[in-house]
Amino acid sequence: MPIYEFHCKECASDFKTLRKAEKLAEVACPDCGTEKVMRIISVTAKTGGPLYAEESACSLPMEGGGCARPGGCGCM
Repeated sequence: MPIYEFHCKECASDFKTLRKAEKLAEVACPDCGTEKVMRIISVTAKTGGPLYAEESACSLPMEGGGCARPGGCGCM
């Protein structure tokens, strides 16, 4: 089952839920209980190797290891 992300139109809460696609109409906000929710398009996760050759190694390594990119690049 995929994880879907939603935004509540009543209390402005963002939440995620594990749900079968045929049950998406039955989603309610866990904070206020309303069913007035809007599905948010999620960012997909990249798994496996790099998408492009230039992503195969970090171009901004920090001294002592790690990545200097904001949020990291996942290379270390």
